[in-house]
Amino acid sequence: MEKSFVFFLRTKIISGKDMVREIPLELERTKSKKPMIVTDKILKEKTNVISKVEEVLDGREYIIFDEVKPDSECSIVDKAYRIAKENGVDSIISVGGGSSIDTAKAVCILYEKGGKIKDHPGVYLLSKETVPHIAVPTTAGTGSEVSHVAVIKDEEEKRKLVYADFYLMPSVAILDPTLTISMPHSVTAHTGMDALTHCIESIHSTVNNPVSDAFALHGIKIIFENLPRVLENPSDIEARQNMQVAAMMGGAAFTNAQVGVVHAIAHSLGAIYGIPHGLANSLMLPYGMSFNLPECPRYKLIAQSIGINESDPEKAGKKLIEKIVEFIKKIGLPTTLKETKIVKKEDFKKIAELSIGDPSIISNPRFAIMEEAIIEILEKAWDGII
Repeated sequence: MEKSFVFFLRTKIISGKDMVREIPLELERTKSKKPMIVTDKILKEKTNVISKVEEVLDGREYIIFDEVKPDSECSIVDKAYRIAKENGVDSIISVGGGSSIDTAKAVCILYEKGGKIKDHPGVYLLSKETVPHIAVPTTAGTGSEVSHVAVIKDEEEKRKLVYADFYLMPSVAILDPTLTISMPHSVTAHTGMDALTHCIESIHSTVNNPVSDAFALHGIKIIFENLPRVLENPSDIEARQNMQVAAMMGGAAFTNAQVGVVHAIAHSLGAIYGIPHGLANSLMLPYGMSFNLPECPRYKLIAQSIGINESDPEKAGKKLIEKIVEFIKKIGLPTTLKETKIVKKEDFKKIAELSIGDPSIISNPRFAIMEEAIIEILEKAWDGII
């Protein structure tokens, strides 16, 4: 295959048990004097995660911003930036899931652009590196610790704003599996499916490339082998580290290959109903894949990576989709929109309108920028028709 492509990954990866201890060395390397920890109140008040970070920062000046919410909002980003500037912060340590990391990325944008974060959605926003950002994920799914994207909710208009730039990739990602032990069962499942969706959509994206394929395919294999292990035994550190690595690989893959219609609809479900992003991706993944199947012989690559031996690409794709539905059931998640008891059929047109305006849909392998296409997917997802 002759194909031109660019693969970019600027983030230093540090992975292993108790590797949170590397934070001071990375602050010294970037000549950072006063970091701000960006996190949420649950991690701060109900777990020992933030205290572990504070322990390794012993003797250093720092402040904590712990007001991040799930699906972080514009007002939260603006407040975090204001506090950072008022306190002379020169670096960010994000600790948490994708919302904390994305909030930190958005604060980094404001260090160059100023104003309010709502003023700056779009791509290629920055002209240079901003303040150093050390990402410490406590979930294994979003891949935000290595991705070039931040998604922030506009709480007034009930839509999600997307920010993308390679300078948004954190300087360092510390993958310490001991920090994920406190994750609730549901969050572990949701974020694991988020990682799987990143990997699969980067494979079917129209701008896939051989390097992103390698990251994604191995990530898929790791997730199928390790997510059930973690859910069955939350203290399995090896499986947790494997899941963190798979999530990072998915993040690196989709950063370079993009995603598709599954993410476009998932963003809309999150904006309208507040459904966690990983769960929204899980709900839509089989149906987005089924929609794409006529234009996606590449699903055969994924099928082979998890042991499905079928030479015909369409048959391989169908077996793969069935296998994914089985996997979702195995980890205890719903497989239809009807089961959520939150999504409403009368909202399908509104969901479709938001989805076709989402940047994720541009690289989908089958043309989907039509309301009727999205509604078709939603109707099948409602009834569980693949």
